[in-house]
Amino acid sequence: MVKLANKTEEDLLKIVNFVKNSEEYKKTIYYKELIANDKELTSKIDRLKELQMKYVRTKDYNVKNELDSLNNELSNNTNFTLYNFYLDKVNNYIDIIKDNFNNYFDNLFNEKFY
Repeated sequence: MVKLANKTEEDLLKIVNFVKNSEEYKKTIYYKELIANDKELTSKIDRLKELQMKYVRTKDYNVKNELDSLNNELSNNTNFTLYNFYLDKVNNYIDIIKDNFNNYFDNLFNEKFY
């Protein structure tokens, strides 16, 4: 991989820092830590992941029922809900940045400057 010029690297760090310094990112980390310290909640999240994988493989109706039940239970947990809310916002920031870079390079290599 080509080493980036110092100025380019500095500009990229500004973008990364914009995301990392956002309130949404800080709240995502805050709720992630709260969840990590709640053993019962992390156990339920792990179980949810297992059920999701199992359902994808089997399409078993009983697994689907258990999955739906656990999903409903987790959706009533404030920390879990807020974590996912803020995580979606941070992911949207990242998607916008990624789309802008993709558009920039697409235009650059296809000479579509306006």
